[in-house]
Parts: sequence; C-alpha cells; structure tokens
Amino acid sequence: MGSSYDDGLENADAVDGIEGALSHYAPTFETLEDYASGRGSRGVRVPSSQALIERTVEASVITTLLRRHGILHPPANNAEPGPKLPAPPGPVEMERFSAMLVAADYRGALEWLTPWRHRLGLLDDRIADLLSLAARQLGSAWESDNLSFAEVSLGLVTLQRVLHEFAPPSSALPLGARRMLLVPMPGEVHGFGVRMLGIRFQQAGWDCQSEQQLSEEALLRCVGKQRYDVVGLSVQCAGDEDRAAGLILRIRKASCEPRVRILLGGSRFAGRPGVALALGADLAPLPFAELSEALDRLIPAS
Repeated sequence: MGSSYDDGLENADAVDGIEGALSHYAPTFETLEDYASGRGSRGVRVPSSQALIERTVEASVITTLLRRHGILHPPANNAEPGPKLPAPPGPVEMERFSAMLVAADYRGALEWLTPWRHRLGLLDDRIADLLSLAARQLGSAWESDNLSFAEVSLGLVTLQRVLHEFAPPSSALPLGARRMLLVPMPGEVHGFGVRMLGIRFQQAGWDCQSEQQLSEEALLRCVGKQRYDVVGLSVQCAGDEDRAAGLILRIRKASCEPRVRILLGGSRFAGRPGVALALGADLAPLPFAELSEALDRLIPAS
C-alpha cells in the first residue's frame, strides 16, 4: 500500500508462542507471480499453468486499464487534509511507546498516539503503521530475550485495547450493510492484523466480523447460518497453503450466500497473489484503498 503498513511480524518464529495474539495478515502485494506447478492437496484440483497465466495476465491488464482511466487510483493515505503532521516517531519514541504497552499504560499509549491520529479518530494508514511497528518491536524483543513472555503478552493485550479504541460502534453501520467475515486459517491462532483489517472495513461501512480462532466445523456452520458477502482467510503457516484450496471449496458449498467472494491473504501470500488466485480465491489482498474500491465494484452497497 502507500505506506509501510504490515499487520504481521517480519519473523513468524518470533510470535509462535505469544498466545496467537499477533497475525501475519499482510494486505500489501507489489507484483503478480506465476504459480505454475498445478499442484493441489486432498484431491483438490488447482488450475493448470496456462489457466493461471491467463487469469494472472487478465488481472494485471484490467488493473492497468482501470488505473489508466482513473477508475482505480494508486494507494494513498486516507487521512483528511489538515495541518502538517509531525514526522514519524524515531526509534527512541517507539521504545517509549512499547514501554507503555508493556506497563499496561493504556491511557498513556492513547495519548502518545495523539499527534498522528486522524482528526475524526479513524484507523488510517498512519496509526496502522505505528501499531504494526509496535507489534513487531514486541515480537523482536521477545525473540532477543529483552522482554519476558509475560511482559510481551501484557504488551499485546494493551495493544489490543488500543486498537479497540478505533472500532466504530455497531450502531454506526447502515441497515442492510454488506457483510464480511475475517478469520485465520482453522488451526492457526492469530488475530491482531485480522482485527485491524476488520476495523478498517467497518469504517468503510461493512458489517465486518473478525475472529481470532475458529475450527473448520465452526467456520462452515457460521457461513451456513449467516449470510456473508465476503469471507477472508488469513494464512501464515507453510503447510496450510494447499489446505486453503480445499477449504475454499467447502466454504462455497456450505455458504448460504451463493455468490460469496473469498479473500485469501496472510504472510504466506505476501508478494504472491497468483498463488492465492490459483487456490481458488476471488481476491488476493491489495493495499486497503484499492481492495476497498475493488469490493465496492464487485459488491455495491445497497
């Protein structure tokens, strides 16, 4: 996207044991790559190399044409025009913010964010950048033994509280709002980035439900009972890439919304949107502004 926003940690090993509170949902993709092996798992057929190449080229050409004609704009910071913002905080300032999180200083952390906050209190690129950076610092500090497991866990809980501050009230959603479900791949436990993306879609007018953990059975029951226009899966474990293809088919079969769209993201697909498409997804993550625009065209608001 137009910033360094990354909902996940750079090193997956740094957070494997931190109660799954961090996700590796990475909505930024810079290039389209071929995924030509044609392999699948559990009997799931993945499109052939030629089919994938055609699909990938089509996506690339359509995106180029939309941008050329001014329909799809380059990613941009979604902040309202206003006074010039202060420069991004340096390492010393970020260490101070992380110390507040570890000390469970929720109010102090919110006050620290004030200079960079959107004038309407929205979760925009600036704040998302800072929260993501703080999450990465906590993970790195745990990996390097500068912070204990308990300290990092407390910091993550405080970070979750800070993030919740930006969630709009459910009463702010319009009647008949488009519905979205965002979940980690069943068997994985992470939720920070998933929740962050969910809040941004709520701000954009979606009735967005995000979960930190759901079993496959619970997920299929959920989509069978509740209508969702979009189901988003976040995948961070290497072994779950191929599993995703079978799950996508089962979600489509179980969904009470026959036109459900599948968004497949996570650290396993960072920089490899062609893989997500090859596994049967309708959408590979884009910078948030572009992803929101794309969904608006696919599923217009009532």
